Amino acid sequence: MSNAKVPGADKWAAFYGSGQGNQLPDENLVRLVRGRYGEIPRSGRVLDVGFGRGANLIMFAHSGFECHGLEVSEESIEAAKELACRAGVNLSLGLLSGTGIPFPDNHFDIILSWGAVYYHGNRTLVAEAIKEFHRAIRVGGVLLMSVIHPNSFMVRRLSDDLGDSAHLIDREDPHDNRYGLKIFYEATSSGWRLLLSVFDEVEEGYAEIDLFAPKRRDAWRFLLARKTR
Repeated sequence: MSNAKVPGADKWAAFYGSGQGNQLPDENLVRLVRGRYGEIPRSGRVLDVGFGRGANLIMFAHSGFECHGLEVSEESIEAAKELACRAGVNLSLGLLSGTGIPFPDNHFDIILSWGAVYYHGNRTLVAEAIKEFHRAIRVGGVLLMSVIHPNSFMVRRLSDDLGDSAHLIDREDPHDNRYGLKIFYEATSSGWRLLLSVFDEVEEGYAEIDLFAPKRRDAWRFLLARKTR
């Protein structure tokens, strides 16, 4: 299990420290949690690993969950605390160090990794992170993940495989700060299912969006992994 600093932490510190980041929960996650599209726990304890400004966690808090989060910078934590204060909810937030999760076994009903796990940078570290997710989820709990789908504009910004499925974001974009980051990219459903094979059941979903900006058409693969024993 890696305890090294998560790559790109300085970029995210600058990003959230400047007041950027989503202040509303992801609409696909809202549908999943509020619209009952998937069979997931409807109460209990949730951990968001890579919570950004905390908007998704605030949505869970408003749904009655006990909410915890881990991020790579103090700037993100402070931004999330401010947003949570305005929303009138309590979040328990801490720093993420490498792939480890500082919680006991079988602790969470839901672990959320929404557009986040691939920032560990390569297949080896992502596999370590997923094993940690599995350890910390209780029997009957689930992992909810959103990852890059091949139809996403992000794929056009990636370098060739640098080894261990690591890719450099080597094309700049005026809409974000990710140029120069190294991320893990897996194009196939079978590849993700293999990474999630520590879980007992895996379901898959998909969403694509183009808000009048075809050059930034985004697409996500959603994964719901369940621990049943």
